[in-house]
Amino acid sequence: MISIADTVNLSPKQKAAILLVSLPTEVSTQVFREFPPEVVKSLSAEIAKLPPISQDVKDSVIKEFFQSTDMGAIAEKPIVSAFDEVLDRRGLSEEERPRAGGKPLDFLKRVDPHQILAIIRREHPQTIALIISHLHPPQASRILAELAPHVQTEVARRIAEIGKIAPEILTDVEQVLETRLYGLMEGRDYETDSKDALVEILSQADRSTEQKIMSGLTQKSPNLANQMKEQMCEFSDLEKLDESSLTQVLRITDIRDLVLALKGASPKLGEKIYSCMSPDAAKALKEDVEQLGRPDWEQVKGAQQQIRNNLRGLVTIGKVRL
Repeated sequence: MISIADTVNLSPKQKAAILLVSLPTEVSTQVFREFPPEVVKSLSAEIAKLPPISQDVKDSVIKEFFQSTDMGAIAEKPIVSAFDEVLDRRGLSEEERPRAGGKPLDFLKRVDPHQILAIIRREHPQTIALIISHLHPPQASRILAELAPHVQTEVARRIAEIGKIAPEILTDVEQVLETRLYGLMEGRDYETDSKDALVEILSQADRSTEQKIMSGLTQKSPNLANQMKEQMCEFSDLEKLDESSLTQVLRITDIRDLVLALKGASPKLGEKIYSCMSPDAAKALKEDVEQLGRPDWEQVKGAQQQIRNNLRGLVTIGKVRL
């Protein structure tokens, strides 16, 4: 693990890699898009080589970055203080612990918003919307304020459109959040697995950025590239799922994303998805797809990416196996 004592010996490239894995995924992805190909390849390889990183080191690198830029005094205080608040070490009292027999996600109403943000900020907007919709309004508004602008818009739209949620889905979400929250309290979330961080970044990246990074990794470190491929999911991987697993993915997928994604899906995958639905639901979905016309291809790719992220999330928590 890289500790605070090692910070002075870090190279500029290592610090850049640590900074990228410390930032929210959507920010890191946007930064990668601005880099030339040779820099993307170099930094991707550096990120993948990083050992676990203590939170003290991440805070130090972030602080140094702001001090070394023109943002300095303006940007440093709010950003660093936000990290401090999110990662403040504090345990849950008995009153704050989940209570048996309560409604799913009720325990979050007794948790600080910054701690909630720390465990959900990399989730799909649909998942964030589901969680936020079960919080007290003051908590929800504070969390929304901390999200990236484009994520705020998506989350707000999805909150307004949330219908009745199956209890088993809420229970699954609650179990995952409890595990993450207790991990944060015990300090387990203070370290970053560099390969997982890179997978997160690639999962949020557009297809061209992902291909550019994977191409560079394949050239520089074939073994590492193969490891990364094993951890990542593709939209086409839906074809490999059994009916039960595919149904789980569809249950957490926004219908608008599904309609768009099907415009670019293979006939085989389309039929597999329809077969997982009731006849009436499948008929309605087919009609929506047919009536959509010819959407922009970037919208189709974006929708497929969202569903891919849903799949990866279920794979990560062990609910689905490829």
